[in-house]
Amino acid sequence: MALFNRTPKASQSDLETLKTELVALREELTKRTNALSLVTAMTNGLEQKISVIDQRVTKMTTELSHQIHELGSEIESLTKSSQDNASREALEQLRVNQIRIANEQARYEIAFRQDLAELVEQIRRTQ
Repeated sequence: MALFNRTPKASQSDLETLKTELVALREELTKRTNALSLVTAMTNGLEQKISVIDQRVTKMTTELSHQIHELGSEIESLTKSSQDNASREALEQLRVNQIRIANEQARYEIAFRQDLAELVEQIRRTQ
């Protein structure tokens, strides 16, 4: 029985083992920190690219909407000034096509924005 239940002191080999383990843990921590830094940098780069793409899509969508609106205004003024039935039918067909194109453009924009949102969500999950 040891006096006052004292635990034995650590031996030199125990200290060396602990030092070796501590060095290994520090190296592993450094590797993981570096890997995390790389992933973070890549994610930030992707977020910036997505933001640029979103801005471009918004700008293109706005411009296309303006052009479609101008086309509609021109069709409307031509319809009012046109007198023969052939011209009216052609203008009506143009109006129908304009509406179809506007609807397609809106669907494409919605789908694209959903794709961007899914991509951003995937990037956030990997962080």
